[in-house]
Amino acid sequence: MSSTHSYATQGRTGLGSIAAVKLRAGGQIPVTINRAGKPSQHVSLDEKLANHLASHVIHLCKVEVEGKQVTALRGEIAKDCMTDRIKHIDLQEVDETSEIKVDVSVVPDARNCPGVKAGGIVELRARTVKVRCKANAIPDQLPVDLSEVQLQESITVSKIILPKGVTLVTSPKTLLLSVVIPRGMKAAADEAAAAAAAPAAGEAVPAAVGPDGKPVAAPAADGKPAAGAKAPAAEGKDAPKKK
Repeated sequence: MSSTHSYATQGRTGLGSIAAVKLRAGGQIPVTINRAGKPSQHVSLDEKLANHLASHVIHLCKVEVEGKQVTALRGEIAKDCMTDRIKHIDLQEVDETSEIKVDVSVVPDARNCPGVKAGGIVELRARTVKVRCKANAIPDQLPVDLSEVQLQESITVSKIILPKGVTLVTSPKTLLLSVVIPRGMKAAADEAAAAAAAPAAGEAVPAAVGPDGKPVAAPAADGKPAAGAKAPAAEGKDAPKKK
């Protein structure tokens, strides 16, 4: 678990988009601290501190509100799509000793993966999993060992080894990742297989053989007998009579 950073906030009374724009123009970022069973608290954070929070806080942080320090769980951080500047931060007040449900990032370790060494790539199906644990014991991330995963093999969430005191909330049957063949590699393999199946240049193509064991000339594209080939004798009433 990473260290917990502390941030001093300022109270704010103006709410709504117009007040938020004025606040940001003054170098402050609006912050909402949600509290279970209590009204939310609306404060502001210096923009530099807000950027530090966004870059360094994975789960928990301390915020000073009206002279009192509270523990908060990082929530959504809204950013401007054009400038990438922070517009608003959501936090959730928590009791450090109570159990909570939280999403934790999954980090595959593919350094010794046989499937990757064979040319495969790791495709993550789930980037996070939900776990239950005490607020002061949330793991920063969950590593996944891929040392026994072969090419074109998939594993489920059940393969994650959880730290002590952490239990899985996400269904263990959920697909976690697959080691797959890259498209370029698959296309090259298909071309190689097609080339191996085709006759080599200069290789004679076997001729068709008739019932008598003699070679039969292939018909021309228009369905007429090939040049030099005799037409089959007519049989029955249409056959020519012998003189």
